[in-house]
Amino acid sequence: MQLDYLTGIRGNGALTYAGPERLVRISRFDPSEADLLCKAVQELADGVRTVLRLDELPFVQGNGYTLEMRKGNEDEGLSTTDEKAFHLVLTGGAYARMLRAMALYGEDGVHGGTWLTGASGDIALLFSTGGSF
Repeated sequence: MQLDYLTGIRGNGALTYAGPERLVRISRFDPSEADLLCKAVQELADGVRTVLRLDELPFVQGNGYTLEMRKGNEDEGLSTTDEKAFHLVLTGGAYARMLRAMALYGEDGVHGGTWLTGASGDIALLFSTGGSF
């Protein structure tokens, strides 16, 4: 599983894309890694964890980026101050919706991706088996 940050992907002439200008991408994972991430996010949603840093999970390659997830009283979305460290603050209900979107990817033979958040500012979170969006 890899964590990446993409920017400047709209309007470069190579593809027709009208999505968020910037995105944090969780990609290149197999079903077992998707299940492990779902379990960690579920622990966050349930209050077993107070913070989840994806780059600290043994099966995630951070590629120089960090994604810190926290549970909050309101959905603050995805933010960054330096385009290296990202922070996601969502309510328990929002994490539950995220988990439902991610669950399918724990099955063999499932490909593609899903947006886990809408654009916050202009950053969104993508969960994609092969990296496509």
